[in-house]
Amino acid sequence: MRHVTSGILKSIFVKFSSLRSQHDGFILTVKNSEMGPRNKPMRQFGASLARDENKESARGLNVEIHPALLSENVNLIKYRNNPYLSHEGQGKGLGGSKVAKRYSRGLKFHEPGVLSRELDEQRAFLASQNELKRQQEEIERAKVRAGELPDVSIREHNYLLGHVPQLEWWDAAYVGDVHTWSIKDKYTQKMEDSDDDDDEDDYENENNTGTPQTPTIRYVQHPVPIKTPDLARELPVPRIRLVKREQKKVRRNRRKLLREEHEHKVQLGLEPKPAPKVKLANMMSVYQNSENITDPTSWEQTVRAQVEDRHRVHVETNIRRHLEAKEHKKEANVNENTASTFSDLHCRVFRFSSLRNPKIRFKLAANSRQLKMRGVCLRAGCDGPGILIVVGTEKNCRFYLKLVLHRLKWSEGFTDPDTGLLVDCSKEKVTLEWEGILKECRFRGWFMKECQSEDEIREVLRQLGSESFYDVLGHR
Repeated sequence: MRHVTSGILKSIFVKFSSLRSQHDGFILTVKNSEMGPRNKPMRQFGASLARDENKESARGLNVEIHPALLSENVNLIKYRNNPYLSHEGQGKGLGGSKVAKRYSRGLKFHEPGVLSRELDEQRAFLASQNELKRQQEEIERAKVRAGELPDVSIREHNYLLGHVPQLEWWDAAYVGDVHTWSIKDKYTQKMEDSDDDDDEDDYENENNTGTPQTPTIRYVQHPVPIKTPDLARELPVPRIRLVKREQKKVRRNRRKLLREEHEHKVQLGLEPKPAPKVKLANMMSVYQNSENITDPTSWEQTVRAQVEDRHRVHVETNIRRHLEAKEHKKEANVNENTASTFSDLHCRVFRFSSLRNPKIRFKLAANSRQLKMRGVCLRAGCDGPGILIVVGTEKNCRFYLKLVLHRLKWSEGFTDPDTGLLVDCSKEKVTLEWEGILKECRFRGWFMKECQSEDEIREVLRQLGSESFYDVLGHR
């Protein structure tokens, strides 16, 4: 790089010196005393005069190269020591032009490998700093996991305890001696009489402001301890409703696990091996001995007795399960009938003009049983008016209301099964007379009854303790 730069500078200075010498040859020097006629060309006179005066200096390319340019060290080429640039900057102030300052400073080159070495040192320093920072963070995370330092990510440092005093200010009035932690006698004795603590004791040790230093305990009331609820008691798990296919799958898996457990216990000898299930079809293959061949009749009787025993046990088991199911269902019905919560005592009272259609009677009875409603349906004769009372949950009552008022077609005719004639029901209708919540329910279930007259309807309601419903209908 230095050789190339020195060669370029040499060529520049040589070209500059040649142009300078040529320019000096064309300078015209005119003297007033020796000026000739105007028509005489002055160029020739000036040119000859310049050649005479600058004979030694105006040699053009014949000027020898300065020895500084022959050196490969560019720093030797300076402004004032260069004969080709010595005329520049004459007459200027101290410091010269920017070009002169640049040449006065000279050219400075870095030693090869200095910058790369500095960059490598900076990279190594940054890498060591990052590694040290990473190690510190790892140590802090380990201390956070161990509980030695608070976790800043969840703001645990905000809950650190500060300075904890040896004695809190609210305990200072009751403690006699801080060193022994002894409580004053006034607060340790049993207060059997309310007169033991009077105002004179409170003002025994007053300060200058007249405020008692020991507070009174006459107005302290200790609360009666209340038994806490049993937190260890498990909460009831809601029952999951499964479809028929899922119920079969659960039953099959449960029976499979029980069977595998029984087989495993038999293999370990914990339970006896079950007797073989012998029938007439497999009697010869199960009992492979000489007795069933010599006396097959006795073995046949033995097998028949075993079959009868198994059948008897099977029938008894089925009867027992059937009775248990009936008892369970009866208990469930009793519990439902005795429920007296306000959520199960929503009531709806309807009044209808006639209930001749058997389809409507069947749908009313079927939905009442399915929804587990309580109440009664009474009508005066086959074609007379009647009253319909239902009691149940709010949801079931709302469903039953939509059934009676919207889904059932009261004005739709039907065919009489006895006569085969079409019965006109266009004038029949039903209305909702009252709805609300009862304090108690006297109905044990739901039933439908055909009375002879409206007085009999009133008597039935009186026996059930619900005669007020008859007055709601507005009968006179």
